[in-house]
Amino acid sequence: MDYKISDLGGLKKQLEVSVTTEDELVKDKLETAYSEFQKSAVIPGFRKGKTPIEIVKKRYGDEIESQSIPEIVNDIVKGIFEKENAKIAGVVDYNLDSRNLGEPMHFRLTYEVVPDIEPKGYKGMKLERAMYRISPESIDHELMHLREANAELHEVEQLVEDQVSSKDINAIATVDLQVIDEKGLPLIGQRRENYKIDLRSKAPELVEVNRRLSNSNVGDEFNMELETFDKNRQSLGKKPFKIYVKKIEKSVMPELNNEFAKKVSGGKMETIAALKDDIARNLEHYYEDKAEEELRDKIAEELLKQNEFEIPESMVDDYLNDLVEELRKKSGKQEVDANYVKEHYREAAVRAVKWNLLAAAIIQKEGIKVNDTILEKTAGDEASKYKLDKSALMNYYKKSNDVQNKLLFNEMFNFIVDNSEISVVEKTPTHEHED
Repeated sequence: MDYKISDLGGLKKQLEVSVTTEDELVKDKLETAYSEFQKSAVIPGFRKGKTPIEIVKKRYGDEIESQSIPEIVNDIVKGIFEKENAKIAGVVDYNLDSRNLGEPMHFRLTYEVVPDIEPKGYKGMKLERAMYRISPESIDHELMHLREANAELHEVEQLVEDQVSSKDINAIATVDLQVIDEKGLPLIGQRRENYKIDLRSKAPELVEVNRRLSNSNVGDEFNMELETFDKNRQSLGKKPFKIYVKKIEKSVMPELNNEFAKKVSGGKMETIAALKDDIARNLEHYYEDKAEEELRDKIAEELLKQNEFEIPESMVDDYLNDLVEELRKKSGKQEVDANYVKEHYREAAVRAVKWNLLAAAIIQKEGIKVNDTILEKTAGDEASKYKLDKSALMNYYKKSNDVQNKLLFNEMFNFIVDNSEISVVEKTPTHEHED
């Protein structure tokens, strides 16, 4: 077997291989394939599995070799890369020259390698960590969300004046939407019935229609231009609609009392005071995690600025392809526009790939590992925090590569934080941007 590796510039390389059927690896693979085929071959004049191997090769040699080539190529490439100690990022292209049965095999593989990275700037960083103080306003805000989630809808003919003039209108309108032409005539096939519009929405495209609906009665009809969007929420411009108000439902929130506390907690909390304490604990856990996530984002952002290196395009493509498949699984029957996803998320994919490569370089340089002591401590912390069984968590952690990779990154962040100057900044959660 002969092979040659050529540098194509950047991280791209090309492997060119020539190998004959007499090569030990190829010969062994083909003989195994012939033998496996022979066992199940049914050929007139011979019992099943008893056809002479030469007849098998003569009749089915082309088919057997063709089916065996992918595995042969894979084994050849794997062996060469191991011999060359190559760090492969991904395959870009593969070409196999046409050949006749028994002739030498010639193929070319274009691939990218993982860049050699010498990480810098991850020791001695000056960082700020947020410490969120849970205020009574934050607890009241969560209580309001719980009341809204448990509100009942009561049908009304129209909203009364004090509801219309209030800052937040808790109501839902059910309407029929019909696209019309310049003369006000309906366009066939462009009608949507029983469309629900939440009058609390602050979406810019709904401000005017919500104002009109808030002052409408059931049975009213009016024309208005509305912003339209495609399935990816890209604007298609405005269209004229005839809007028919079919139903108005006012949201009536439950009283804030002990019965409410029992209901929303599944009977775990007997009083509003107990419910507030539970909300406070949950908020503390949430904002502890939020502060940690913010700190890690700052670390990643700063290190990405300080470490410039080329990244393999094949890794970005793989990231985006995996994202598309994940979205398809989650979307069920709804179609996913792969081109839109790849274009829209490309910048995020580039950042994710670059950060993963940089983090891996830091982990390797510092010899950071995950051992049983770390697994034990993590399982104990999580079990205490979320009231789970520690031994069950330990068993799961030991079997899950994803969890262990996550813990490996956690240890890397801990290493960076331990070697940084951290100043604590007190913050109070704000909710002014929530709808």
